Amino acid sequence: MSDYNNSDQEVAASKAERRRTTIIQTLMSGSSTLIRDLAESLNVSLMTIHRDLAVLEKEGLVRRLRGSVSAEKSLLFESSYNYRGRKNVEDKRRLARAALAHLEPGNAVIIDDSTTTYHLTEFLPEVTPLTVITNAAPILERLRHLPEIDLISTGGRYHPGYNGYFGANCEKAILSYHVDVAILSTTTIQGLSMYTPDEIVVRAKQAMMKVARRRILLADATKFTFSALNYVAEITDFDLVILTGDIPPAKLDLIRASKLNVEIV
Repeated sequence: MSDYNNSDQEVAASKAERRRTTIIQTLMSGSSTLIRDLAESLNVSLMTIHRDLAVLEKEGLVRRLRGSVSAEKSLLFESSYNYRGRKNVEDKRRLARAALAHLEPGNAVIIDDSTTTYHLTEFLPEVTPLTVITNAAPILERLRHLPEIDLISTGGRYHPGYNGYFGANCEKAILSYHVDVAILSTTTIQGLSMYTPDEIVVRAKQAMMKVARRRILLADATKFTFSALNYVAEITDFDLVILTGDIPPAKLDLIRASKLNVEIV
């Protein structure tokens, strides 16, 4: 009975984390949302949604007022990267470690701003020398002291929500390079398509894919749970997709039927 209860608690905690991440993504537009609308869209009770909002409010991410909720303008975007970065850390490290096997000393690698690809910084010193191009501020900070990594920043306008650099200058810089490997992650995968909430992220990812000889996508099981507005690409546009976690069998069957090169770790 004890094992059963522990399992139930783990499942409930996982569902709560997915709901809270969805709430954050919903509020990142900056507009206020009715709490009852959130409850309806997530198919949960008002009591459940208020419990979720209480947790997010304690973390300084949202503000409740008269039946509605909005992002804390001064804190949400800065905190959202940190919030996402704390989730599924072991899965993200497993994906990063697996990606390392597909790099060779001397490669030029371009890496996106995701909290998944950040974990590459732990392992990249094992395959130096490398050239690393990125728009991700945490990756730049982590790698800047390593002499065997030729580190290149894309530049651009800093976006605190993604803790990275974006915009026209970033995209122009990316398109001026030709690299061996692009390593990306995504907000969500629906069918065989990648989506993300923000157009500026779309353009940066698409530019990175365009300049790479080989493309690797990293995704844990949560990427098959959420929805997002903006189309990025087909996962079949990648030479390799590395997956981890408890991926729904139907989703996995669809991917395998596409003849995509898939590695599960």
